[in-house]
Amino acid sequence: MIELRVDRDSVAMGDDVVSHAGTLSVPHGTMLSAAIEKSSPEIRAEGWSWVVVVDGEVAAVWSVDHGVRMLVTDRALDHGPADIYFRYFVQIDPTWLFDRLAQGAPAHRYDLEAEYAPIAREKYATELRRREREVAAKLLSAESIAAIESYGARVTLHADIACTFTHRGDTWTVRRADTMLQVFVGPGGPRASIRPHALGEAWLVGMLGTAARVAAGRIELPDAEVLPGLDLTQRGGRWTSQGATVVQVTSDLAARVAELVYGRSMVEVRAVFEG
Repeated sequence: MIELRVDRDSVAMGDDVVSHAGTLSVPHGTMLSAAIEKSSPEIRAEGWSWVVVVDGEVAAVWSVDHGVRMLVTDRALDHGPADIYFRYFVQIDPTWLFDRLAQGAPAHRYDLEAEYAPIAREKYATELRRREREVAAKLLSAESIAAIESYGARVTLHADIACTFTHRGDTWTVRRADTMLQVFVGPGGPRASIRPHALGEAWLVGMLGTAARVAAGRIELPDAEVLPGLDLTQRGGRWTSQGATVVQVTSDLAARVAELVYGRSMVEVRAVFEG
């Protein structure tokens, strides 16, 4: 029997709490490709790519989608132990990654990730358009769409997991992220991550209502009662809440809008900001 000493990268926070290193044995004469498959990561997520390093040499790309694809000549293992390490190459398409490495590209994750990024964006945009056409459900309610359009926004995409619109020269993107509703304005990270979704939609309308007030020469926030129940704490450049209702925003204005819309229906939100 030949001993395989196997390890892998961690893929997320918390995944590295327990070591992934371990050993297993395969019969003498087992093909390297079979040994790689036998020792492959327990994480079986489609679209995830792993570069396999055997005894310090980049030897293969492994994925749930395609299994083992060898970058070196397959061979029978005739001595051991063998060190097999799986390097996590995120959601880079496994076929694209294999082709680039087979062409001689170095296995530098961040360089390849940057090279693949525009392809990934195009694929994601194509998938969103497909979902927009074929999936009846939509991310935002008809009521909130009507509200943002009333403030002059132009919706350019609306699928079940994302909505994009332009407003006063800025591109706003709203995305579903598990239980959270995330809002991006232009490049960079999210300006807001809010749960439940209804509160996130109300916050979105409140932010556009604020912009409309400023454009009309009014003070940005109305003089309205803040309803109890949402307690925000400022830490550095973020305002956050805890509990079942989660608000994470990146400006004082965004935090004050969240406080104003909390506990109010969409009709009430519009009345407050337009009154």
